[in-house]
Amino acid sequence: MLRTLAITATLMSSAAYADDFTVVAPVTFVTVYPEGATVTRVIAADLPQGKHRILVPYKDNSDSPPRFHVPAGVTIGAMEVLQNYLTDPKAAFSPEQAAAFERVEAAKEALQALEDVVVQGKAAVEAQGAKNAYLRTLTGAALTGADAEAMRAASNMVAEELDNAWRDQYAASVTLRADEKARDEARKVVQQAEQHLNRLAPPSGAVTMLALSVEVESAGQVELFFDSLTDEAEWRADYDLNLTRGNDASISMERKVVIAQYTDELWTNVDLTLSTANPFAQVDPSNPHPSQAFLASPKGKAGYGSVRTTAAPQAEYLELSRADGLGEPIIEEAVIEEAMIVVANAAIDGLSVTYDYPEPISLASDSGELILALDDFTFDAREFNRAAPRFDKTAFLMAEFTNATQEPFLPGQASVSRDGVFVGRTHLPLVPAGDKAEVSFGTLEGLRLDYKLLDNDTGDRGFLTSSNTRVQQMEFTVENLLADAEDVQTIFALPYSEQEDLTVSVSARPSPDERDFEQRRGVSVWNLEVGPGEKKTVRVNVEMDWPEGRQMHWQP
Repeated sequence: MLRTLAITATLMSSAAYADDFTVVAPVTFVTVYPEGATVTRVIAADLPQGKHRILVPYKDNSDSPPRFHVPAGVTIGAMEVLQNYLTDPKAAFSPEQAAAFERVEAAKEALQALEDVVVQGKAAVEAQGAKNAYLRTLTGAALTGADAEAMRAASNMVAEELDNAWRDQYAASVTLRADEKARDEARKVVQQAEQHLNRLAPPSGAVTMLALSVEVESAGQVELFFDSLTDEAEWRADYDLNLTRGNDASISMERKVVIAQYTDELWTNVDLTLSTANPFAQVDPSNPHPSQAFLASPKGKAGYGSVRTTAAPQAEYLELSRADGLGEPIIEEAVIEEAMIVVANAAIDGLSVTYDYPEPISLASDSGELILALDDFTFDAREFNRAAPRFDKTAFLMAEFTNATQEPFLPGQASVSRDGVFVGRTHLPLVPAGDKAEVSFGTLEGLRLDYKLLDNDTGDRGFLTSSNTRVQQMEFTVENLLADAEDVQTIFALPYSEQEDLTVSVSARPSPDERDFEQRRGVSVWNLEVGPGEKKTVRVNVEMDWPEGRQMHWQP
């Protein structure tokens, strides 16, 4: 339910616009997307019957005009954006902003009063210091010839005056310190009041207004809702994942959302909806362009069948087509732009889920991030060990679960724990409803990995080469230092070639259980069962041959 903030419209004292009303339309509802937000405001005013113009502070944060929802009995006419219409931004303050501004002004006045007291206190200390300095310059030369009693009386008077002067200077210094402390505290009050005012995002400088022409059938309270789209807000998912190990392994998920906005406006007690939609995504289908093939005479130029590192320039394309009597080819630069748009939006295509947050939220612009709890789930899990001995020193504990909900899990960062013990942070990819996901829960120090290049018969370390041949021997091991036997999914990338002139022969003992793992060419899997205290070894032999005069590139 939207909460409206009714603000009594104030009739502007303008002869030219006797029926103009200026109101403040606070944000009352927001729908936040992973990129952008739809912001809903409410214009509430008491209007007499007839035609009027409502003026609302306006920030144009997108290319789309605002969309209005109008009640019965009210007709909307023309809308106009009045750039820099108000020269005094205080005229566009909301009641909260006006109250905060008054607190700032009162704090500044109190500070100025204390600054004046400090100046007076410094003057008093300086005056007493000058008096002390003068008394210290007095000598007995003026009392030459005076009797002892007169000299004694004069010296006593000087000593008494000097003592009083020092006491007065000390008292003035103590008072000054107290006044300076009070002034410093007043400065903090001003800073805090200014910070609170800035958090309310009051308008500054000349204020742009949205002028809305309306016609009201009957006098009374009128509420108009209008939506505007902005790209200056976002939300992302964040997860807490805990793996409970054992025969009935499970993953508990606590899902959170992290929201930020940069609209230069304060969202105070607004109703929140989170959506996985992307309002900035591609709306229209791509327009396939003609795909023309043709033959061209070489004429000293590289043919299109030759190997190129970059596409032929358009000028060369035109020249080749003219040389062969072909018509002018159609080349449209828009093709590249459309392809980039499609790729950028492919990750979330077709996914649209909304979440209504049950409580109102408040979030200032550029104030950091707001973290909200979303929901909790528990999934059955399959534990397994994964090792990449070419790169890692230990195996990793993995767990697989199925998203048994009716909604997708968006990609985001995740805090992972094993049996309640925090392990670290990782990334959870997009998990559509009904799909499976794998999550790593950290290293297994008891499963040690090793990889090395072997010496061969020639004495060369790691490989034997001639001008067009290379022989390489490698091996990797998995050692189990744990008390129980462990199954380890061991992954190693075997070399391959896609060039006809480069021949690659690979043999492994034992042979891999799976090749081209996850459709990655050459990546192979050995499912090794390693007993407690046992070490399993895999030997890989590689032989490569290529023509004379060519260079072969490969990193074992």
